[in-house]
Amino acid sequence: MSDIRGTVYWYDQYGNLRLFPWVQVTAMSTDGSMVASSTTDGTYILCVPPGTYNVTASSDPGFISQSKLVTFSPGSVDNAGVDFQLQPSGKPIPEYPAPFISALLIITILAATIMIRRRLLANS
Repeated sequence: MSDIRGTVYWYDQYGNLRLFPWVQVTAMSTDGSMVASSTTDGTYILCVPPGTYNVTASSDPGFISQSKLVTFSPGSVDNAGVDFQLQPSGKPIPEYPAPFISALLIITILAATIMIRRRLLANS
């Protein structure tokens, strides 16, 4: 078995390079795929059999995925260092599904209308 290990970084809004935890790293080959997540310090490790792997780091929807190709020859026990530097995609990260936001907006409007009517009735 061979190791694919590395560190995932991201660029913040000021252009500073930061460690990126909890990024999904996938090593895909013709025989299947293996998945790992980067730890709190941005590092990850995948133990793979010999072969050619397309290693991808992704954190959707906020960052652009990045891929690199790694090859291990049969009979070798190698370590490949594959680091990633993910760029922000510019897409907003949704916190709530759209129907929930619509329902919340309607409830807020109804609550505001009731409060305004009560104040108008109390002042008259």
